Amino acid sequence: MSKFIDDMFIDVRDKSSQEVGLQSLMEMVEQVMDATTFLNEREMLQKGEEKGEYFLPTIRITEAWGQPGTKDREIIEQFTKTIGGDTLQAKIASINAVINDADDQAAIPQILSSMVVIEILNAILADFTESAGGFIFEGFLAGLFGGEAIQVTDVGDETGEATGKPITDVVLGGREYSLKLLGQTTGVKGSFRNMVEHFRSGRDHVVYLDARRTGTGLLFGEFEITLDNFLQVFYEPFKKIARDQVDPDSQGIPATELQARIDAIGADNVTIIQLAKPRRNYSLQQIQQMDPEQLAQAQVNFIKYNKDADYDKQSAKIQKLFGDAKSFDDFKRVYFARKQGKASDEELLKFMTTLDGYVNREQFEFTRNQAESIANFQEVGELDINPETLKRTWLNYGEILKESVEPIYRSLNDFTNNINLFFLTDQEGGDHKQSGLAAASDAKQLQVNTDKAVKSINKA
Repeated sequence: MSKFIDDMFIDVRDKSSQEVGLQSLMEMVEQVMDATTFLNEREMLQKGEEKGEYFLPTIRITEAWGQPGTKDREIIEQFTKTIGGDTLQAKIASINAVINDADDQAAIPQILSSMVVIEILNAILADFTESAGGFIFEGFLAGLFGGEAIQVTDVGDETGEATGKPITDVVLGGREYSLKLLGQTTGVKGSFRNMVEHFRSGRDHVVYLDARRTGTGLLFGEFEITLDNFLQVFYEPFKKIARDQVDPDSQGIPATELQARIDAIGADNVTIIQLAKPRRNYSLQQIQQMDPEQLAQAQVNFIKYNKDADYDKQSAKIQKLFGDAKSFDDFKRVYFARKQGKASDEELLKFMTTLDGYVNREQFEFTRNQAESIANFQEVGELDINPETLKRTWLNYGEILKESVEPIYRSLNDFTNNINLFFLTDQEGGDHKQSGLAAASDAKQLQVNTDKAVKSINKA
């Protein structure tokens, strides 16, 4: 546990007990700046009769989080490496266990890391637009996963035209993600041409991760696109349905042939089955509950069912991607031939470059409901991201934090303020000298508080 203190806090325990001079102060200032960590004093908290300030490190927001090997990536990983889980869903659950459930088994690293993550996300949501915040958020997620996770920044030329490069924003746990930081009703948009080029470049999947602002935090959902489900993803959410169509092949057939027609139509599509003598409409469930011998004596007037509308009546979103009816039918022929092993990936992808959506560089757009209707869509988790969450978490773990974390960050905050005054005030004035002496005293107190915290944590 003491290694956590070494990683997270400015180490002053190795300093000699002699008076701290200007050179020592300069070294400490450099350490503070190298860590790009600044202390913010939060507003007064109150729980019953208990009042007081609390302090947390505020990490400099930077695009370099997404790049392994950088100093900024190293720093963000120090704060996120104790958050458990190998998937985003597991990491969200780990954070929520600390900030929402007041986990009595949580240790200081998990508590502090979870609070810092919420602090960072709160800053991204509050201070950046969806577009700019999304780019920063990509780097942050790469830092959250650590290791080989990386933000992909070289995705095309300045004209925005596809160049055969992937549309991946970030690679997390070996999965390629396109990240969207969205409002509650914002659509999920993308380039159809770039999507095709993504697969032509050798990729076999991309996961669209939606992080939607809820007003108090973020709600995460995702769906995966592959060549296997390409038609399902780009047709099913947009398609129009012709409802209660009469199946001509079912008119006047004996009930003994009913099941065969239901199988041909698809049970999920059947809406009404009308039997003769007496003429009456039945649901499929009612038919299935009938006595088989009685049903066998009946005659079917007709079956009504829902089917896809004719292609010329289909959604404009479909037609702008797949072109006219012949083009769509030809695509389906190659698409299903591949599924049956009669056509290769290369043949399908080559045909996809002839589709209108590719040739005309069209954008696809899913509304929120359409995105969430995709068969493999799943809700990943929700994070409560606001200052009230931080205050509530601090109060939940008040005792352990006040004995360890808070004194260190309070001393470091005092030291930072006083050393800034030392360098910024007139060297001939009394405030200059007083600030230097106060900074030296703060440094000693920081050493005392750090030693005390290490001993306290090691006993736990």
